[in-house]
Amino acid sequence: MGGDSSASASDLHGAGGLPLILCTDCGTRQVVRRVSQQPWSAGQVFYCCPKYKRDGSGCPFWYWEEDYVDVLAGKNLPHGKGSRARGGKGNGDNVSRGMVQGESSMMGAVGMMNKEAELVGIGKELVSLAKAICVTAICMLFVLILILVVMLVK
Repeated sequence: MGGDSSASASDLHGAGGLPLILCTDCGTRQVVRRVSQQPWSAGQVFYCCPKYKRDGSGCPFWYWEEDYVDVLAGKNLPHGKGSRARGGKGNGDNVSRGMVQGESSMMGAVGMMNKEAELVGIGKELVSLAKAICVTAICMLFVLILILVVMLVK
């Protein structure tokens, strides 16, 4: 029974020295450090939830290393690296950089869709609450009318 219940100091930091935090989207797993194998981004580091799936069905937590540093900074966590300029490794390959940014934008869109679905769910709950309040008010009005009728008959 080894496994996930204990973590050594090396488990808390990726090979790049950045801390591996608990996923901020699903909150159930520690993020992992990965190296891209895609031709347009081979060798680039990214961080994701182990439940992340490329088709969008899993947890949406997925960031390139420089964006993950921003996530850590936003949570006031030490990130072990100084500020880095945006734009990657500066290899001059604008076409592949555009593809990488497009993939990152797609991951952001998946996160936005999840937030939109959450807002729709909240909206549905509010509509249900408003319906319940209306039904209660109609019942109270009916009872008051019955009381009035009974008083008039006496």
